Amino acid sequence: MKSMLKGSVLLVALAALFYLPHRMAAGPGFPGSPAPGGSSLSDGAGLTDRGAINVPLAVLWSEPGRKREHDELILRENGDPAAWAGGMDGSMRLWLVGKVETMAVYGEPVVILERSGDWLKVAVQTQKTSLNEKGYPGWVPAAQVAAESAVFLEELEKLPCVVVTGKSAPLYADAGLTKPLAMLCYQTRLPLLGESGRAVTVRLPGGGTGYLAPGDVKRADALAFTRDGIVNEARKFLGLPYLWGGTSSYGFDCSGFVMRLYQSQGISIPRDADEQATEGFAVEKDGLLPGDLVFYAAKGGSGQIHHVGMYIGNGLMIHSPNSSSAVRIEAIDGGDYGGEFWGARRYAP
Repeated sequence: MKSMLKGSVLLVALAALFYLPHRMAAGPGFPGSPAPGGSSLSDGAGLTDRGAINVPLAVLWSEPGRKREHDELILRENGDPAAWAGGMDGSMRLWLVGKVETMAVYGEPVVILERSGDWLKVAVQTQKTSLNEKGYPGWVPAAQVAAESAVFLEELEKLPCVVVTGKSAPLYADAGLTKPLAMLCYQTRLPLLGESGRAVTVRLPGGGTGYLAPGDVKRADALAFTRDGIVNEARKFLGLPYLWGGTSSYGFDCSGFVMRLYQSQGISIPRDADEQATEGFAVEKDGLLPGDLVFYAAKGGSGQIHHVGMYIGNGLMIHSPNSSSAVRIEAIDGGDYGGEFWGARRYAP
């Protein structure tokens, strides 16, 4: 289950309001340029630098600094998200609650807000939120951000892009696809530089080039919403364990799951469930169609929204429920959420 409980907090003697998110219950290094210690990214706030995530999966933390020993698997420059996520049991996953804000995949553009030692506070521009107008905020190791990524960011906006459509796809250093660099996540998007029958050439965040198998990607301008299509995308992840803050094929929270599903259809929706419920248009329960999102709230459905699933037809939804479970299908009026139905939203005709 993923929730956003946004509330006011008194700061010292100031009656200022801010939002605190609460969610309830690879391979070798890439060619590129991590944010250098001597760059313009000095300690403090007010920075306007842009960059891009330069690892297959970056975890955005609520605070900078060292975590558990196990988290070294994901914190290092050549992190191993498969070993990190796969090596956590339920209690280890539950520990992430309140400590992780969101996650970002290779190439997602970020605005660099602040530096603290060898950590950067960034805002992920592709993850919409009211927490920061620039994107979803959190702290990442500076080595995981390609700060000198002007070429990549310009091409990301101006050139056609390709998107990883499977649960993962190997990225190669050579057009012969014999020298693997890393395993990329679902919905990783990279600028397209060229195509051949054997390989797709892409720009990497640090400015270099890489290669993908044509069957592993789809052109972003060919993405289109269909109800059967989004349901089929969701079914790929049945049985994938829930991951607090997760937005990748290594684990999703409830709203990260549906956000990526809609990205797979060429549609951008907010990162968090309570804000997803403010977009699109309302749908009555008896008028639900596959692909509509169904929301659940505290106080029997009248309170704060804390969960979202996607309707797949026949009174069923697919969702990523909580840290002790995995992506599954169940009745929209059953399970832990049956008595908390809040409403539904539709984002495409």
